[in-house]
Amino acid sequence: MGKYYLVIDIGGTKTTGALFTENGEPVEHYFHVAESLTYQGEEAVYQNTKNVLIHIIEHFHLNMEDVLGIGVGAPGPLNVEKGIIIHAPMMGWYHFPVVDRLKNDFKKPVIMDNDGNLGALAEQRCGLGKGLKNVLYMTVSTGCGGGAVINGEIYRGKNDGAAEFGHISINLEGEKCPCGGRGCLELYASGTAMKRKMREDMKAGIKSSAFEAAGFDPERIDGRYLTAAAEEGDPYALELYKREGYYLGCGLSVLFNVLDPDLFVLGGGVIKARKYFHEEMMRQLRERTNIEIPEESVQYSRMNDRVVLYGAYYLIKEYLEKRF
Repeated sequence: MGKYYLVIDIGGTKTTGALFTENGEPVEHYFHVAESLTYQGEEAVYQNTKNVLIHIIEHFHLNMEDVLGIGVGAPGPLNVEKGIIIHAPMMGWYHFPVVDRLKNDFKKPVIMDNDGNLGALAEQRCGLGKGLKNVLYMTVSTGCGGGAVINGEIYRGKNDGAAEFGHISINLEGEKCPCGGRGCLELYASGTAMKRKMREDMKAGIKSSAFEAAGFDPERIDGRYLTAAAEEGDPYALELYKREGYYLGCGLSVLFNVLDPDLFVLGGGVIKARKYFHEEMMRQLRERTNIEIPEESVQYSRMNDRVVLYGAYYLIKEYLEKRF
């Protein structure tokens, strides 16, 4: 056998592990996905994370001598240098030493970074931004997580807190955000925000085939019903997606005005409905920026659900190349 890298993406809903070759290919394109056991306590979540890696090792009958290192994508905020998750409430992790724990359990080099940063890294190294110097990435799903590659390297900022795109304010007098701010982008443009809006509108008596499909049950409200309704031409669904495009365009305009990237890549579950919000998003982006925005400046990730794993591969590979 050759040499390999173990990689893992620790998400709020699911945790995914894979094995990558030295050349950056997922072995057999096999990805093991497990529920993340959120809200079950820090140790349960960690053991679940560890078990995902053990599953990959056992699946491929790996000799650990053939594993070069482990790359980890994790929620922030975190301290990359110390390998600590500073604050992940769903995981029960507060100043949790993920990297040291994994090093101790697997006896291999381990490095971790924010999942948004790894999305940006993957898109710049092998994705839509390959060969470009400045690539921004944002996933639009439960929240709006971001990452930035500037001049070919991850830009983390002084405290590893850069590229929190979901927490730029698009409404200074808007809703209070758990981050401490007001009017944060993810309060309006995330998948969670859209579900909340749907529940409010259903309770208010607004008509939509999306609500009918969900049996008028707030607990069943899901983006899939909204997309299906949009495909049928449901006015409410089309208007809500237009609203999504409006907010995304407002948020992206701030980032283009500040950073003027070569490319902005969008990922996450919400982008599967991009045909319903793309036009409005680009309209708002162009109206609110002082630079020309070609159509190809904003694209949608092709790796999407796997982008963090690819980023974790490049993270551990380049870390070891610099170290040894």
